Amino acid sequence: MQSQAKQLDTATFGYDFRETSSSSHESVVKKVKKSDISATFDHQGVYLCVKAYGEANLTYSLRATLSQCPADFNKEGEQLLCSSPLNGPASEQRYSQCLSDGTCACKPPYNKPIEDVYPLLGFEDCSAKTDSVTAAELSLAKPYIKEHEELAPKAWSFYGFDITPDDYQIVINVATEAGGPDDACAEEGFFGLFAKFGKPPGWRYGEWDFRPDWDYFGAEDDELEIRLDATKEAWQTGRWFVGVNGDDAHTCNYTLSISKYNCPMNCSNRGTCVSAANGTRSCDCFKAGTSAHGFFGEDCSNEAEHLQYGVPVIKPESNFEYDFFQLPEISPAMLTHSVEGDLHSEPHTANYTFKQVMQLQNTTYEIDLCPSQLKQGVWRAAIYNPMRIYKLAYNLTTVKEGRCLNNCTGHGTCSDDAVCHCLDNWTGGDCSVYARGGSCSPGSRKPTLIPEAHGTCWHECRCDAAGNCAYSENECADFTCESALWRRQGTANACVLDKCKKDLWEETDSHSCLKPCVCPADGSACAPAAACDATHFSCKAGWRRFSDGQAKCFQPGCQAGSLHEAVGRSVANGQAYAVCTCTGEEKEGQPSCTVGAGEDAAFVVSCNEGYMLKGASSVPGSGVRVGGSCAMAGKRGSVVAAIFLNLFEILVSGVAGAGALWLYENRFRRSTVNAALYHELSMDTGF
Repeated sequence: MQSQAKQLDTATFGYDFRETSSSSHESVVKKVKKSDISATFDHQGVYLCVKAYGEANLTYSLRATLSQCPADFNKEGEQLLCSSPLNGPASEQRYSQCLSDGTCACKPPYNKPIEDVYPLLGFEDCSAKTDSVTAAELSLAKPYIKEHEELAPKAWSFYGFDITPDDYQIVINVATEAGGPDDACAEEGFFGLFAKFGKPPGWRYGEWDFRPDWDYFGAEDDELEIRLDATKEAWQTGRWFVGVNGDDAHTCNYTLSISKYNCPMNCSNRGTCVSAANGTRSCDCFKAGTSAHGFFGEDCSNEAEHLQYGVPVIKPESNFEYDFFQLPEISPAMLTHSVEGDLHSEPHTANYTFKQVMQLQNTTYEIDLCPSQLKQGVWRAAIYNPMRIYKLAYNLTTVKEGRCLNNCTGHGTCSDDAVCHCLDNWTGGDCSVYARGGSCSPGSRKPTLIPEAHGTCWHECRCDAAGNCAYSENECADFTCESALWRRQGTANACVLDKCKKDLWEETDSHSCLKPCVCPADGSACAPAAACDATHFSCKAGWRRFSDGQAKCFQPGCQAGSLHEAVGRSVANGQAYAVCTCTGEEKEGQPSCTVGAGEDAAFVVSCNEGYMLKGASSVPGSGVRVGGSCAMAGKRGSVVAAIFLNLFEILVSGVAGAGALWLYENRFRRSTVNAALYHELSMDTGF
């Protein structure tokens, strides 16, 4: 934990510094340097007081050491100096020496990337790490991805990369990983993400240039994203730094990715990049009518579901901000007396032609448009949820109502395209003309249902030269399907049921890809292609694509040093985890890594609450402690605390160098919720 700026409180409460543990913060840490206490005080010692709240007994342990550099204890009680194991191997030492100002001379990658850095980022005690990203590791063709990055509470990790004059957009993403060292990370853990030009960023205002847009109503908080592009005022070429900051209580794993794009989000692989003469770049998205996609938006990330007249869209409860829909094509009959004009690509709160506010549940709302309000072109609708942390459900139906001349004079029916279908012996645009001579009115039609073709054949009344009129029984003037779900098969007198309306995105555990919706030339039913489109195929985190370019992914194996369930191993009062080790053999350019198994395999022990690890040994050069057993730490429900005192130059006056006081308290949770135990740790400087 980093040392924070301290404020003495000596007036009323009788202590200078205090920390309090609780059920939500099982361990608390207080670090006090001599510089935090005014030089006017010449104290000869420190009082430490531990106070327990509640009726349960409190047990704790005290650990102390003398050091010139920042010191600490880890959860196993091992002493750390400059964030390094005190008695660990040379490969685990992050520093070369303690400096006279009480800070550490850190080794790469824990040293300062530049001389002038903000304070309290971890460069004083070697807890912050900086990775330098090279041009070979980050380019338009290759994103920079770091998986299984571990970050301790309040610690920092930094990444430096270069923006060149040819770059247009940089996208930085941090995603929380499940199954890390702390099971609570997936639900409770979080990170801070910051970016700054020229130096590592901090979390205070003025110490960063970009951070993710804070969204109170965001439904997901396990990912953070920063988008930098050439249109931003702060954009400049040169060295940039990304900083990831841990939360107050959890040690969590994350995946970091940095990507370069020559257009906004690479047009989401749903369009082509267009460069203007002034240097700006935009996306030309695949449009409806020229392809099956119909994507839109600045980065082509939006997709509208196509509506059919009379077919409801039933949306179950879900979190969303916008749902987009595309209305059926506006027919010439519907455009009668219409006003021509341009339409925007997408509706939203600040850009719409018509709007209806929906405030009440289980209530029907409508937007009615007459021909004079319609415009030529594509019409889109959007359902907007301003508080997307709350789930909404809705039904959406588009209805086309035809209004015929004189209502077909009562001698016919008005179609939804505003065309009169006249009864026998009546004709004319409004069915007002009585037809003489023959058994039917010329142009009128009668239906014949054909169940096996899922449609209806319409026979038209035709007259010969003598004026004799009859329906053409062996010919269909038109063929309509039994419902809007079915479609006529070209010009054939049959209907088909399409298995898809648009291209589909397939999501599996290993990959995501586009499967084109294939419609045969003869008008047969459309169906998704059996194979993925290789140009719109990507493997998910932890998977790799085969080098021959085929649309398949494989798992390169486990991450070196990661822990996995040890099959066949059992540890009393704890769990055993096998260690992933890698060999020199490669598969598809990746190291061959496997999880250790068998009685001779090394394994890591994690003890249950209330038990401590005993007898573990360190593996040279790996930083991994293996073996051991779990022993009871104290009575059931007790609290175990570790307190570290650095009293250098507080008790011994006249010795050169700075001293510090660290307090470390680790509390184990009781097994019953209603018996939660709180205790307070305070200290008073001065006898």
